[in-house]
Parts: sequence; C-alpha cells; structure tokens
Amino acid sequence: MTQSLTNPTKVPCNGTVEPGQEERRSPVMKRFYATRLALALLAGCGAAVLFPTGANAQIHRQGPPSGRAIIVDRGPARTHVVVVDRSRPGWWRGQPAFVGYVGPRRGYYFAPGYGYYAIPRGYWQRPFVAGVVLPVPMRAYVVVAPATYGLAPAPAGYAWYYAGPGMVLAATSTGVIVQSVAGGW
Repeated sequence: MTQSLTNPTKVPCNGTVEPGQEERRSPVMKRFYATRLALALLAGCGAAVLFPTGANAQIHRQGPPSGRAIIVDRGPARTHVVVVDRSRPGWWRGQPAFVGYVGPRRGYYFAPGYGYYAIPRGYWQRPFVAGVVLPVPMRAYVVVAPATYGLAPAPAGYAWYYAGPGMVLAATSTGVIVQSVAGGW
C-alpha cells in the first residue's frame, strides 16, 4: 500500500513533508512563545545582577581587625558594591543567609544559610586547625559560595565547611582539615 503525497492529511513514514505543507503556528502561539522567551531572558538577567558569580564577582576583604567585606560586581550592566561591616553590632541583620540568627547560643554553632546546629559532644569551642578531623555531622554544612568570603574554590576531593565561627578546607572522604580560616564570617 502506498501513501499519497498529494493528500495533506497523510505524512510519509520517513518524516518528510511536502513543500508548502510545513507546520504553521497561529499568531496567538507565536505571541505566547515570544512572551515566554522574553520572560526567561529577563529572569536570567535579573538573577545575574542580584547574584554575581564567576569572573564578574570580585571580593575584596580588608584585614580581620576591621571586620569589613567589600563585594564588587563588575557585571556588564554596572558596578554594584556591597559593604558588610562585621565590626558593627548586629551586622548580620537583614542578610538573607542569617535568617533566624539571634546571636551565639551555647552548645550550638550557626552556619549561614543552614541555621543553628548542635555540636557533637567534645567539640564546643574546640579549635579546628590543620590536621584535625572534622566530625561527620559537621560535614553537612558546606560553604556553597566560598568566593563570598574571599576563599579560593576548593580543589577536587576537598570542600569548604562551616566549623564554629570560621571555615575549614577538608578532604571530602576523610574529613582531615588542610586549611582553617578563623572568624571567616
């Protein structure tokens, strides 16, 4: 049985369509797809301005005594500077990662973006220095954006973790700390 190429309702098995019989979209659908594309592009641009990453985001930190972190975004649209003065009491108020933070609590550490977490027995106010093993429960609190704190990206097989009031670079498999940043946030 052969198919008729002159009948517009039938399409050959090989997927070809006769010239002049291409699929046409209605003007309503064209408008719908154009609007959807425009919204997606706008959302992407907005996210790029609000959350600078990659080569556009540069972080400059003055020494720990001043407690200031200056974040500079040299994106394609404009330069945006945010200064976080950590020496001022209540500096964390209004910061999205610190929602729920009310200050230090005995027996708990706070990880920005995660909240308070109970410290494994024997680790309260313990210094986390190179060579020490980070407890397994504390390895759940990964620093998602190390550049925000002026840290270099973690090499393969390592990750930055929140440990007390600071951050540590530790091996993901063993938890052995290779670098410690005191008072990182």
